[in-house]
Amino acid sequence: MSALCLSLLLACQPVVFATDYTPESDPQWGEKTTHPNEISNDVAHSSGGSSKAQTWSYSLRDPLGPPNWPIVAAACGGQFQSPINIVSSRSLVVNRKVPLEIVGLSNLPLSITAENEGYSVKFTPKWSFWSRPMMRGGPLKTVYFFEQMHFHWGPNNTQGSEHTIDGRRFPLEVHLVFYNGLYGSFDDAKAEVDGLAVVGFMYEVVPSSSSFSLNSWANFLPQVRQPKSTLEIPFTRVFSLLNVVGRMGWSYYAYDGSLTTPPCLETVNWIVSTKRLAVTEQEMTRLRSLVGTNGAPITLNYRPVQPQNTRRVFFY
Repeated sequence: MSALCLSLLLACQPVVFATDYTPESDPQWGEKTTHPNEISNDVAHSSGGSSKAQTWSYSLRDPLGPPNWPIVAAACGGQFQSPINIVSSRSLVVNRKVPLEIVGLSNLPLSITAENEGYSVKFTPKWSFWSRPMMRGGPLKTVYFFEQMHFHWGPNNTQGSEHTIDGRRFPLEVHLVFYNGLYGSFDDAKAEVDGLAVVGFMYEVVPSSSSFSLNSWANFLPQVRQPKSTLEIPFTRVFSLLNVVGRMGWSYYAYDGSLTTPPCLETVNWIVSTKRLAVTEQEMTRLRSLVGTNGAPITLNYRPVQPQNTRRVFFY
């Protein structure tokens, strides 16, 4: 077979979707959005002497949607991917445990940068010396320092969270991202096998008046409505982690997993809280009004659940 014939044959091959993948049934799942990476992706291709990172999306109809993220980053096809469906009756109860604690839960940062990343909204605080909150205990073998928090949501109040509990999905999930203090910085830690710890909280929508806001972070969403826009929140208006998640003492599930966006690095100690946080309908509307990189509102930015495979889920 000539080289030309072989090239034509390969070019006509269909895209093969990943196995062990169950498509979401909601029709709005298919809305196409392209996204920059949560954490920079080293996978790139060259064209005409210049490099351009491959894009990915949450759309099942997109050739680089969730089933085919391994095309963008090979780790996305790994055996330890997140999120997962947590089956409470199959989790292993840990009776002898060190309490999980976040030291500096009420500390106030010098400022907070709010950013519309084009696919989610992220809040990154700036800390003074020794004021950065740190997490220790529970399943963690060392101290982890707080880096940022971001959110995942859906088009209605029956979906939005990345993790599911006994098959149930919640309207909103926040991720508090911590990095292992052994590595000095988030960038140094993110690729290490024990580099990151992420705490996930699910939200329930509660009734409220249209003018009432429960969450301080929601007050800044209208000011970062456009993609790639940022807002520097001054010290006079900053909020603490205590303001976001309340006090410690809740039970939780823990398992070994990954980042839930490309590059899907399998470097995350996941802690999924059983405590439910509250969000108002108005706050959900503000999230769904944020504009993505495609110029349309971000109405769905969660990854489908991944196979648990041989992993164990622990209950603390």
